[in-house]
Amino acid sequence: MKFEPFKILPIRYVRKNEELQETYIEILHKFREAIEGLHEGDWIKLVLWFHRSDTPAGRRVLKVHPYGNPKNPLTGVFATRSPYRPNPVALYTVRIHRIEGNRLYIDWIDAMDGTPVVDIKIFVERYDCPKEMPIEGREADIRGGRMIDEVNIIPRENEHLDELEEVSPGEYDAVILEIGPKATTLTAEELVELIETLEGVYESLPVEIKDKLRRREGRSP
Repeated sequence: MKFEPFKILPIRYVRKNEELQETYIEILHKFREAIEGLHEGDWIKLVLWFHRSDTPAGRRVLKVHPYGNPKNPLTGVFATRSPYRPNPVALYTVRIHRIEGNRLYIDWIDAMDGTPVVDIKIFVERYDCPKEMPIEGREADIRGGRMIDEVNIIPRENEHLDELEEVSPGEYDAVILEIGPKATTLTAEELVELIETLEGVYESLPVEIKDKLRRREGRSP
């Protein structure tokens, strides 16, 4: 199969203010709307293009001494963080310290000032730091999920009843609950307990607030 070349366009560049010891990404104005939804304190994944390593010779390097130390044995670049690789892509996980307009102030990284940023993604523990989860990704009903602020509720796909006859509600993992980047699962029994707790919280709301909610949802008081 023949692959055609494709373009990667920078959304902006890494900027460093050595005097103030600050590192930030200044997003191009045409991509400004793309950062809506990011908040101070969020963890994000930065995808950079190590442009200074983007040379024919650099792309041909397949083995390096890790960390540039010749005492380390030669190792394939895919098992290292070397900037020299067939495609000089770099990946960092950083925290947003503050947002000012189209600037994201982040943790210090070892990328040079002027390094192109080609993408930003949110950090999601379930994908980026995978651990043993009772509900596998293929069993999650992603399209049936619901996001409420930073809470993401993802139900499990329905299974055949004959496969569940011997499974108790306390053993059946029913839903993935994500809060920001953190993820956990709730069994059917825990889900019922959560629903009952939330119903209790709702009932304890001030009458005036509940009346406004009912009017907004078209319910009778």
